[in-house]
Amino acid sequence: MTDGAEIAVRVDEVPPCARCGGAALLRVRFGHSWTNIAGKPVKGSREADLCPACDSGATSADGLLALLAVAEQIPVSSITAFASHVAAWVESVRHSRVDVDALRSEEQAHRRHDELP
Repeated sequence: MTDGAEIAVRVDEVPPCARCGGAALLRVRFGHSWTNIAGKPVKGSREADLCPACDSGATSADGLLALLAVAEQIPVSSITAFASHVAAWVESVRHSRVDVDALRSEEQAHRRHDELP
């Protein structure tokens, strides 16, 4: 993995999904870095929610969603599989970028309906 391998996973009392407000199954915090305009690295962390509504159909999330759907608690014998699915999903989230065209379309729709100035 890039940007540090440490991933903190929160599975108890997970806040609602930051994207849709629905029930998130887990929240992760992981290292994140970028290069600023001066060319210097800036290190920090990011959080991401695993949400059945938002992430279903994403190849990296499907295995993790399936694992969490079948078990209320992850048995010790499945911890390695769980960790592997979390790591794969986080790596895909780490490299995801904003779809600027979709963002512009959404902004225009909100402006048409007078929801934005």
